[in-house]
Amino acid sequence: MWRDEVVERSWRVLGELRGFADFVLIGGWGVYFWTKKLKSRDIDVYIDQENFYRLQSELTQRGHALKRNVRLLKFEALINDVEVDIYTPFMSKLVVPCSDVFERKLYSVIEGFKVAVPEVLLLLKAQAAQDRWHAEKGLKDRVDIISLLKFADVKLDMLKQLLREYDTQHKLRDAITRAISESRIEYRYLGLAYEKDGVQLKKSYENL
Repeated sequence: MWRDEVVERSWRVLGELRGFADFVLIGGWGVYFWTKKLKSRDIDVYIDQENFYRLQSELTQRGHALKRNVRLLKFEALINDVEVDIYTPFMSKLVVPCSDVFERKLYSVIEGFKVAVPEVLLLLKAQAAQDRWHAEKGLKDRVDIISLLKFADVKLDMLKQLLREYDTQHKLRDAITRAISESRIEYRYLGLAYEKDGVQLKKSYENL
């Protein structure tokens, strides 16, 4: 979906970051580690306070400034033209709080990276998708939602529990079901077809 050189540059930066501090991967790379489908051009992480300061120090030493995005409540860095978004317990408006992911260990270790569990990633992707439905990144969000549902062994009971906790107005649930039912080209990016795979997903998640 993204150009190969963009994705490979992002992958190299991700490997560098792992040597600087401990964090939990979310976003497109988080989805990739569970599904092994589409990679990402950006990097998104949850990080606790101690590791945030460690990461900040390492990046500063290498000439990379961390910027505070007050409107979107996150920190941002640009490393070799790769956007890195950093969410902390004290700077985030993501629907699943950073602190909950660390305290409840809502992550697994995959290939040496801590990665948020698929059910958390689904909620975060649904939040992102509803905010930018008609943008290019919104298309990628919907692809990632379908990819997780199809390839990541989502635990339905856990997904429903997290929706009860974090989605009291049912906006995230609606974004997930809308992505399943309205997507067409999104399925093709994954080598799938709505007529077969989309119909199956609609049946599987009709009582979400």
